[in-house]
Amino acid sequence: MSQLPELMKGDRVKDAVLIPVLGILQAVALGFGAFATRDAFTALHDGTLPSNATLAWLFGAGATVAALAWLMRLRAEAIGQSYATALRRVLYAHIAGMSLSTLEKRRVGALSLRFVGDLSAARNWFGQGLPPILSALVVLPGAATVLYLLDPRLMQMAVVPLALTLAMMTLVAIGLQARHRKLRTRRANISISMMERIAIAPQLDLMGRTGHELDVLDQDGASLREDALARIGRASSLRFLVDIGAGAAAVLVFLTAGRHGIAPGTVAASLAIIAILVTPLKELAGAWDRFCAWRVARGKAETLLQTPSQRRRVKPLGRPVSVRIDGHRQIFVSAGDLVALPADADDDLLRLIAGIDHSASVRVHYDDLPAGDLPAIAYLGHQAPVLQGTLRRAVTLGLAPRPSKDKVLAALKAFGIAHLADGSKGLRQRVSEGARNLSVAEALRLELTRAVLGAPDLILIEAHRLAADPNAAALLRQLRQATGATIIVRGIDIATAWHKDLRVVSSTASRKMLSSRPSITAG
Repeated sequence: MSQLPELMKGDRVKDAVLIPVLGILQAVALGFGAFATRDAFTALHDGTLPSNATLAWLFGAGATVAALAWLMRLRAEAIGQSYATALRRVLYAHIAGMSLSTLEKRRVGALSLRFVGDLSAARNWFGQGLPPILSALVVLPGAATVLYLLDPRLMQMAVVPLALTLAMMTLVAIGLQARHRKLRTRRANISISMMERIAIAPQLDLMGRTGHELDVLDQDGASLREDALARIGRASSLRFLVDIGAGAAAVLVFLTAGRHGIAPGTVAASLAIIAILVTPLKELAGAWDRFCAWRVARGKAETLLQTPSQRRRVKPLGRPVSVRIDGHRQIFVSAGDLVALPADADDDLLRLIAGIDHSASVRVHYDDLPAGDLPAIAYLGHQAPVLQGTLRRAVTLGLAPRPSKDKVLAALKAFGIAHLADGSKGLRQRVSEGARNLSVAEALRLELTRAVLGAPDLILIEAHRLAADPNAAALLRQLRQATGATIIVRGIDIATAWHKDLRVVSSTASRKMLSSRPSITAG
C-alpha cells in the first residue's frame, strides 16, 4: 500500500468535487454561447441587428466561462498546494524516523530534491494537470452535444478529425515519460553536485579544481540542453496536433455546410465551439506532460518511503535512568553514573543508545521503559544540531516550554559563553546553521547549556567533542553539578587526560557485564 498522501482527503475533497461541477457549468455556458452566436449571425444575415437578449446571452456566456475558468484555476492551485504540503509532511516525518546510518548513506542533495523537484511535480500535476482532465471529461462531451444540437451533420464532420487527433496524441505521448525520466536524472545530478560543491567551492579552488568543475558544468549543461529540447519537442508536438486537428475540423465543417446549405449562423456557432475546444485539448496535452513528470517524481518518493522508518517515542522520566545494552557485549550503567566507554567501543554505540541508529543484534533497555520508548536524551554527537536563527533559539531548540531569559543567561554564564549574548542584540544574536560562526569549544558549550536547560534523563557525549576544549574536566564537573542525569562518554581515555579520579570502563571481555568493572564517578 502506498504511503503517499491521498488526494481525496481533508480540504482537497471539496475542491476535487467542485472542479467537475465548474466544468459542467462551463459546458452549459458554452451551449448558451453557441446558440446566441447562431442567433446573432442569423440576424446579421437577415440584415437586422441582433436582439438585446441575444447580445446579453452572448456576453453573459463569455463572461461566465471566463469566471468559471478563473475559479477553476484558483481551486486547482489550492489542491496542488494542499497536496504538496501533505507530501512534504509525509516525507519529512519519514526521514525523521529513519536511522542516522541509513540517512548518512544517502546524498544530502538527493534528499533535498524530494522537497523541491518532487514537490513541484506534485503541485503541477494536482494543481494544473488533473483539474483540466476532470474539466475536459465534461466539456468535451458537452461541446459534442452542443454541436449535435446545432446540426448533427456538422457534429459528425468535426468529431472525426478531433478523435483522430486524440489518437495521435496518445501515440506521441507514450514516449514522453522516458524523456522526462532522462531529463530529470540529468538535472538532478547537476543540482546535487552543485549543492554538495558550493559549500566547499573555495577549498576546491585552492586545490586547483575550479577549472575542472567548470568544464564538467559545461559538459553537463550541453547534455541537459539536448535532453530538454527532446522533451519539450515531444510535449509541444501534442499541442501542434491539436491545432492541426482543429483546422481539419473547421475545413470539414465548411465543406459540409456548403454541400447541404446549412445556415451561416449555425456554421459560425459550430466554428466557435471548435475554437473553444482547442483550449481543453491543449490543456490535456499539458496535463499529460505534468503527469509524466509526477510519475517519475512519485517513483522516487515511493522508493524513499519504503526505507524503514519509525518515529521515536520519548517518555521523559524526570530522573536519571539506568541503561542496559544486550548484544555482542553487555553493558550496564547505573542510574546517575558518569561512565566513560573506551575509544575501542563501537563507533555507533552512542547512536544506538540514543535511539537514532538501530541494530538487529543490539538491544538497549532503559530502566523499566517499554521496548521502543526512550527517556529524555541529550546527545552530543559528531555535529552540532543547530538551526540558523537567534542565540536563544539555538540554546532552547527542542525545549518546551522555552526557559525564561534569565535562566538561559544563567546557564550560558555557567558554561563560560555568556559573552555570546553581549552587545545590544543579546540573545537575539545570530547563530549560523551548524554553529559554523562559533568556535568548536563554543559550539560544545552551547550544546552542554542546552542539555542542562532540557533536564534530560540521560546525556551521551562523543569524547572528541570534549577533547577540543582545554577545560574539558571542568565542563564535566559543571555538567555533573547542574544535572543529576546519567552521563555516558565514548572515546579517548579521559581518566588520565581530564581527571585523576575518573576511571575508564574496560571493554576487553565481550559478553561480560561491564557494570562489574569500576564505573566513572565525579571526583
